[in-house]
Amino acid sequence: MSDSKERHQEFAEAFGRDIDPLAKYNEQFQKVDSDPFQLWLDDVVYSKDYAEDTIVAIERRVAQWCNFIWTEYNRHPAVPTTSHVIAFAEYYLNERNNKSGTVSAKLSTVNQAYEYFQMAPAFPHPKDYNPFKSAKMRMDLSGEDPKDQYPIPLDELREFIDVEVKHIRDRALVVIQLKLGLRASEVSNIKLSEIHITNSELQDHYDELGTHPMLQGRPNAIYIPHDRDRNKSKRPRVLPLDEELRRVLLQYLLCRPDNGRPWLFLSKSGGKKMDHTNINDVWKKYFRPKYGPTDQYRGVSSHYGRHRFTTWFRIDKGWQRDLLKYLRGDMQSGGELEPTKEAIDDYIHARYEKIENQFRRDIYELRV
Repeated sequence: MSDSKERHQEFAEAFGRDIDPLAKYNEQFQKVDSDPFQLWLDDVVYSKDYAEDTIVAIERRVAQWCNFIWTEYNRHPAVPTTSHVIAFAEYYLNERNNKSGTVSAKLSTVNQAYEYFQMAPAFPHPKDYNPFKSAKMRMDLSGEDPKDQYPIPLDELREFIDVEVKHIRDRALVVIQLKLGLRASEVSNIKLSEIHITNSELQDHYDELGTHPMLQGRPNAIYIPHDRDRNKSKRPRVLPLDEELRRVLLQYLLCRPDNGRPWLFLSKSGGKKMDHTNINDVWKKYFRPKYGPTDQYRGVSSHYGRHRFTTWFRIDKGWQRDLLKYLRGDMQSGGELEPTKEAIDDYIHARYEKIENQFRRDIYELRV
């Protein structure tokens, strides 16, 4: 439980309140055949003299909301929490690249339906709790929209890395983020035990290399946990290491400081664990000023690797959304992962074995 949620829970217990007051109605809503959002459309939207384009936009926003809540949380979209609303907004901001005004309009539309539920006597929604208004209070949707990422062609990116990123460790850092779509925090938290590379010289030198249970029977792969400091992903995953990435990591591991620390990537001075800021500084060192911030584009940083990775698999290769969500560690249908070894193993087995061969075929080559 997050610190904020714990503090909310503390107040709720002190005053006999519930931080999820709509949860008790979820099962009943799922049993009712009628769609409450359709009832709102029939009673309110269709009775107004709206232009056809406006009606289509309203219907689309409602459909997006309902699909997101069902898919991500398996919860009825008429009884959300504030965190559900925030997750919906962040998904369309960060993953679908919607502008702030567009996301604000989506929330306003669905909020109108929610306020209808609050006023209609047939519905149980309390009048003193509105998750949409609560979410908007916690988010800034009024400022400038984030700038686009640089649209660097793959050939240009290959040439840049080949010419500019010569340091063996730094090249490994850049390549692993581009190849696996990892956040800087996830990269900083990788342990030697969580990466397997089939190479006798490496395995003789690093006893712990690839010994994590999730890598058993999964050669040339890496395990990314979801519950380590600053790892924002909702799910753990095992990802394949293609031949090119293995070669880059091999070059680094053969000259990595041998000081007994468990972390894959260590600092140049002192051989200490790198953090997300250190890794971001590596990207900025090489990619700026050529790809620095402009009026149109945000400066290239470590997040660029995740952006290119996601765009490649979603747009260029047309991967199904549920498989792409596995690659990224996003929430899957059914809600949070039960924190047992069996549940984690079953989840990874169902996904990794399905994506491994296709991933190895589809991942781009950087020619390093």
